[in-house]
Amino acid sequence: MNLSRFVRRDLDIGLITAICLTIMAGITTIYSATYNWDLGTASGIYEKQIIWALLGLFALAITIAIPIKLFYAFAYILYGLSIALLVLVLELGDRRWFNFGSMHIQPSELAKIATVLVLARFLSHRNRDLTRIRAFIPPFILVLVPTLLVFKQPDLGTALVFSSIILPMFFWAGVRLLHLFFIISPGLTLICAFHPWTLTPMVLVLVAIIFFERPRLFTASILLLVNLTVAVGAPYLWENKLHDYQKRRILTFLNPDMDKLGAGYQVIQSKVAIGSGGLKGKGFLEGTQTKLAFLPEQHTDFIFSVVGEEFGFIGALCILALFMFIIYRAKFIAIQVKSRFSSLVAVGLATIFVFHIFVNIGMTIGVMPVTGLPLPFLSYGGSTLIMSMVLIGFLLNIYANKHEDF
Repeated sequence: MNLSRFVRRDLDIGLITAICLTIMAGITTIYSATYNWDLGTASGIYEKQIIWALLGLFALAITIAIPIKLFYAFAYILYGLSIALLVLVLELGDRRWFNFGSMHIQPSELAKIATVLVLARFLSHRNRDLTRIRAFIPPFILVLVPTLLVFKQPDLGTALVFSSIILPMFFWAGVRLLHLFFIISPGLTLICAFHPWTLTPMVLVLVAIIFFERPRLFTASILLLVNLTVAVGAPYLWENKLHDYQKRRILTFLNPDMDKLGAGYQVIQSKVAIGSGGLKGKGFLEGTQTKLAFLPEQHTDFIFSVVGEEFGFIGALCILALFMFIIYRAKFIAIQVKSRFSSLVAVGLATIFVFHIFVNIGMTIGVMPVTGLPLPFLSYGGSTLIMSMVLIGFLLNIYANKHEDF
């Protein structure tokens, strides 16, 4: 095989370049976030991130080398293994991680990829009739199981990642927009259930759509029953199922000033840091919010705030441009490939990236609640970085084998 020809034609060099630039930006920002003015040096966290990045490149290479057909063949087995690990971490681990000395492995990261693979395999079946309600039950169960296990850890942010996957993959598989509305209607009802002025219009809209579209009686009955159950059970869910810290995060998202020194402190300091950066930023290692430790979790969840403070609007825009390019390439790959399974996998993986980026950056500027989701390739963390590299490995693998159809 001519290696140079393979690299030129079959590897997405643009995507690889964007990932390398983003990782280098992440390591640089982590160095700045942990830099101590008094000591004149940074902690060793950035060195660990470099090691994780090298391991991530190795994992990326392995993912590219494995034939995509094998992932199709073993999708259900990988999914079952990930579910078993999620159960084990609740019983034997530290709720979210398996601890091996200084190394912490988060099985929910593997579960994200396994869930995308198993959904892609189910939806890629050519004879699947996606107009009948019974066709939606298996994929919902496949998503619900890891969602509930991760929610029990408790990790609400990661649990929501699983829920975000299903709609884009349904749409890409050919499900009608009307059916997608029916799918998300319980979620809309849940949001509206806490105030009658919003719940009543939601119910009227749902009833009107059912009346004019005339779905099957069984389908209409299930929709109404599920939405009614959600509307009635929402107050119980709030009072008995959400942890106190989760309630505080939601309430302070709606009004950060209600607890300026408590749950709202992170968001307020993050907005101050980003706003103080201005157009060009304060300069590398010159962020006062960062160096004086006003900004909590600055090297993990709030890493984007460091970018905004030290590199300003221009630096933040460059990071967003890199992320937009990665997402664009993922969509481009999903369109180009012949395999229905591979195309669905690309869409599912792109959705994971979009959700992480949107929620993380959104919480740093105060438009999303604080969930603890890391920013891909920038936030410190081994499990997240390696799994992000594996996701990119899948995209590169799919692109390299874009002419395969199975």
